[in-house]
Parts: sequence; structure tokens; C-alpha cells
Amino acid sequence: MHKLFILPLLLALAPTMGNAQEDLQLSHWWVSPGERASIAVLQRYLDRQQLTWQEHAIPGSGTARYADVLRQAIASGNAPTASQVIGHDIHEWAALGLLQDLTPIAEEQEWDEIIPVGIQQLSKYRGRWVAAPINAHATNWLWVNAAALERIGGQPPDTWTDLLELLERAKAAGIIPLAIGGEAWEHTLLFESVAVGAGGAEFYRKAFIEMRPQEIDPALLELIFQRMSTLRDYLDPDFTRRNWNQSTDLMRTGKALLQLQGTWVAGELTLQGLLPGRDYQCFHFPDTQGVYLFNSDQYMLFKDAPGSPQQRRELLTILLDRDFQRELNLTTGAAPARVDVPRESFNACGQALISGMRQANLRRTMLGSIGMGNANPPHVKNAIYQVVSQHLRGRLEDAEAARQLYQAIVDFNSTPN
Repeated sequence: MHKLFILPLLLALAPTMGNAQEDLQLSHWWVSPGERASIAVLQRYLDRQQLTWQEHAIPGSGTARYADVLRQAIASGNAPTASQVIGHDIHEWAALGLLQDLTPIAEEQEWDEIIPVGIQQLSKYRGRWVAAPINAHATNWLWVNAAALERIGGQPPDTWTDLLELLERAKAAGIIPLAIGGEAWEHTLLFESVAVGAGGAEFYRKAFIEMRPQEIDPALLELIFQRMSTLRDYLDPDFTRRNWNQSTDLMRTGKALLQLQGTWVAGELTLQGLLPGRDYQCFHFPDTQGVYLFNSDQYMLFKDAPGSPQQRRELLTILLDRDFQRELNLTTGAAPARVDVPRESFNACGQALISGMRQANLRRTMLGSIGMGNANPPHVKNAIYQVVSQHLRGRLEDAEAARQLYQAIVDFNSTPN
């Protein structure tokens, strides 16, 4: 039996999570149409194994609201069997001692050999596996309306100069050049791509993953904000009043030329029957070719929660199954979180994504997304959110934004871990 609970409020979760202790309890935040199609894939695989389960869908995309609902359920003695999780949140949960050690099954199934190194660094805590990754979204991608691009005679932008020329063409044609929503995480996705484009992979690693302030050139940090100010001129005045998928709709319908967003956009476009090359194009953000800024959805399992050892083993086997990850990510738009999934079933954007992931994994240029919490701990991410979003809204000058961001990194290094 599969039961779906949509739980927008904190108080709704705890009473329902203990109803059927014999069922697996899965908590997640996939609620958009494209995301619901992905959950349907998981449902099919669980049903094939005759695993009874209850699904708890909590809107929030890994935000503090989602975590608050989950904490309340755990405090009430109603922990789910498994919960979706991303980035450094995994380490915060693991530090509480609540998570099941997945290392035995990971060693048996050779997760170390098949999962990209960058993702492993988040999936493990103190050398032990505590989360099972199911995908590898990339965030440094431009989504382009094919008809609008043809109309203005545009070409894929390889460099920053190319991008500005393309945006100018769109502006002259009366098309919104760059669509974005009003939330800070979206603004930070744009910032991280600009940062890699301006400073390169090693700068990004040292500044935002290793957070070594002594390695940061203040002039380079200010240049990044100068480029963000330049891009602000190509946003429409209403950008602060919409969400990411409304921006996708602007791009999809040709009201906007470009959207900088993660590869979950591909899942929404696929759901509507759209095809790359015919309806839309996908390009790396200029000067970030060879870098894979990633966001990996993962599942952590709680110790004191429903599910026998055998049920838990079967669930983990499904999550890392090669066929499951192929089918799931044909729907999500992400690359699988395994480097050995064949590319043939994927469309042109998906094949390019998988190739990029494999190459970046070998080069060690598969780097966590700041905006999606895969680069640094939540309190650092939130400090970056604040500076980047305030700057994009025109409330901070370039030099002041650079100073505040640098100070956030210094503060992290001066705080005892």
C-alpha cells in the first residue's frame, strides 16, 4: 500500500508518521510536477519489491522549514525510515548520532568505485557512509529558448563577452534577456557560476569549499560582484516576485531568452514533451566548461525508525541500483549519481551532462554548489545568501558586497569547529 501525505505545516507530520510501523516511511520535498514524476519512478521500484511504504512530501527543497518539520517528528518519536537530504546538512544530522551506518552495504556494493569523489565527501561522515546519493544535478547551466535564440541570430556563448553580446541582442529584440526568481538560493546559483567563470575551478575550491581567506584575491572577489551588477541590468523589474519554475515558464514560452538554473529544469521541460535542439538549448555558463557544480539529492536512514534490517537493505539496494538511477534521472534531468550508467537513453542535454560529470570527476573539478548547500556548512551558505541577494537587489555596492563576503569566510575560520 502506498499512501501520500502532503504536509505543508509542521504540526501535520508527527501524528501521521507513526500510523503504520510495518511500513517504510519516506520523507522528501519533491512536490513540483516534474518531481512528482520522479517519485512515481521510485514508487514502481518499491512496489516491485513489495515494500509497503508511506510517503511524506514536505515542500521546502532542503530548507530550514523542511528540517524543522523533520526535527519535530523525531522529537515526537516519529522519525521516518529515510529522509531526503542534500549537502552539508548530511554532516549536521550525522553529528547528532541519529543516522544508520550504511558502510557495510556500501562496501559490499562498491559505492567507493561508482560514486563521484565530490559527492562521496558529503555522503560520508568521519569516513563512514551515512547517506545514499541518487542523482547529480549540475547548476552551472544556461537554459535557452531555441526559437528566441534563432530569432535574434544568437550563438552559444563560450566567454563572458559572448554572453553580454547575446544578452544585448535579446534586450534589443524586446525579450527578457535573463530570467531569475526572487529567492536568495537562485541568486547564489548565478553568483557561483559567475565566480567560477571569473576565477576558475581552483579559486572556487579554495574560496568556497576549503574557505581559505588567505587564498582569496580581494580584487577578484570585487570583479565577480561587478559582473553580477552587469547582469542585473538584464533582469526584468518583476524578478523579485516570482519563483524558479515561473522563470522556467518565461524561458519556455519565449518571453525570456535565458535562465541560469540547475538541471532540474530539464525534468520540467521533459514532462511537457519538449526536446533539446527543437524547443530549447542547454549550454554551460561561459568560462565554466570542464567544471561541474553539483547538487546531489541523497537519502539518510534513521536508526530508531520503522523498517526491518531486510527492508532497509532492499531500500538502499533500490536507491543505488543502476537501472533505477537511469530511469529516475531520465525524469529528473540530472545525471545519475553513478559514473557507470549508460548514456544512450538520455537526450542530448542528458548525455552532455553525464559526459561532463565523468570528466569532472576524473579532473577533480566536480565541486559542490554554494546555492544548494553542497559547498559549505549551512551557516556559511546563509551568510553568502544574504550578501549575494542583497547585492543583486541593488542594496549593496560591489566593493561592500566583496568585503562582507570575504568577512563571512574569515569569520568561519575564526570560529572553533
